Amino acid sequence: MLKISVNRNQFVANKLGSLKGETVLDLGCRDQILKKYLIGKYNYIGADVVKPLNKNKSKILLCDLEKGIPKLKKKIDIIVALDVLEHLDNAHLVRDQMLKLSKKKIIIALPNMSYYKFRLNFMFKGIVSGKYPFDSFKPIDRHKWLPNYYNINNFFKDIDHNWKVTAFNFICQRRFNFLSFLFDKILSHFFPNLFVYERIYLIEKN
Repeated sequence: MLKISVNRNQFVANKLGSLKGETVLDLGCRDQILKKYLIGKYNYIGADVVKPLNKNKSKILLCDLEKGIPKLKKKIDIIVALDVLEHLDNAHLVRDQMLKLSKKKIIIALPNMSYYKFRLNFMFKGIVSGKYPFDSFKPIDRHKWLPNYYNINNFFKDIDHNWKVTAFNFICQRRFNFLSFLFDKILSHFFPNLFVYERIYLIEKN
């Protein structure tokens, strides 16, 4: 069945293609949902600051990325960081460490907080999203940055020439309303800062 609108994990797995035994490091793996969509043979390492809430029996590497990516004994071919770097004060350091550690590919996704629905939320509700709380407690899962379409592009502008960088506009998935998806997709070509939900970068070793 042809899917017009796919979720982000499936989108990323499609861009990685059929794997041939590579080791994949999934930073900020949450419940390791990416594994459901990866294609082919691979060795998977999930890493996060906390254990997943569900009863997932797979072990994960507990690490605090504010201190950098931990040293690993295995050679890492592919690193994936989906909606991770905007949670870190030291996002630039972790980006640079990924470039040193990966042997083949890196995929980084960053949300465009200038997306029109976030703007409307802030206009009518006073809340951009649930990732920017200023309340009586300090949550673990919160954004440290307010990325938009244009400064996300700048974040990747000076990557070493030894890497090939390909950028993709990810349109918010619509499971039931394809017209809304197509509306965003068409307008994203003219007004990307308003209609692109997320910017996804595939970075490949030349």
